[in-house]
Amino acid sequence: MSAGASRQRRPHGELKAAMREYLASKKGEPASIAEIKAALEPRIGIAPASSYRSALQDEHYFERVSRGVFRLRDQG
Repeated sequence: MSAGASRQRRPHGELKAAMREYLASKKGEPASIAEIKAALEPRIGIAPASSYRSALQDEHYFERVSRGVFRLRDQG
């Protein structure tokens, strides 16, 4: 990257928080990474697919249903 060009980083935890909100709105229904990304891009902008995959690895909040499909883990 050149000295004048810099990528603007999003605030720490913004993507994960937005994914939690979106999956909570689905009331336990799972969603694919593509579906989550499509729903969040208008709100938070473009983020690499790897950022979504990385955030979804947090087993405290997210449960993998099948390959590329997640739901919010029951916090109760």
